[in-house]
Amino acid sequence: MMTILAEQPWLISGMIALLVVGLFVAWTNTGEKNLAISGIVIALLIPGAFIVANAIETDREAILRTIETTAAAAEQNDRESVVVVIADRETRQRALNELSSYEFERVRVGNIKIQFVEGSLPLEATVDLDATVRGGLASGRVQGMTIPRRVILTMQKQSDGQWKVIDYTHVSLTGDPDGFTPNRI
Repeated sequence: MMTILAEQPWLISGMIALLVVGLFVAWTNTGEKNLAISGIVIALLIPGAFIVANAIETDREAILRTIETTAAAAEQNDRESVVVVIADRETRQRALNELSSYEFERVRVGNIKIQFVEGSLPLEATVDLDATVRGGLASGRVQGMTIPRRVILTMQKQSDGQWKVIDYTHVSLTGDPDGFTPNRI
């Protein structure tokens, strides 16, 4: 229930509004003052739903924030900030080695699908997203190329509450290996 409240305040507000309308209809039919007062008090819960939604960050929202922050760091070619979200040392080094081959001009992410792994301890999620990068090789031989990628991340909730990447891969949007795909899936 808390996840619904935190991620969908419009839904909760709509349900509250229906209740308020029902109370006001009942008040106009009966003239009972308590129904009108109850309707007003309950209507005040609508802004409360948005306040609660802004105050709570769900796991899904934390993962989305991490992805957006990382994409912004990649666009700035801030490789150290990109790999700070990677928990595993070997995976972090692999990403650094890979990132050092490229210079980015623009990085956009979309079509993000988050699937939590049921029963995992610590909590894990598989994140499947589309990334479109514009840039080229760090050597300068190729520049201004736009490459769409499908990125698959395995993320894990750390003991401090942060979501970190423990493994990743990327392939073409069709899922087929290409010249940019690492030798693993």
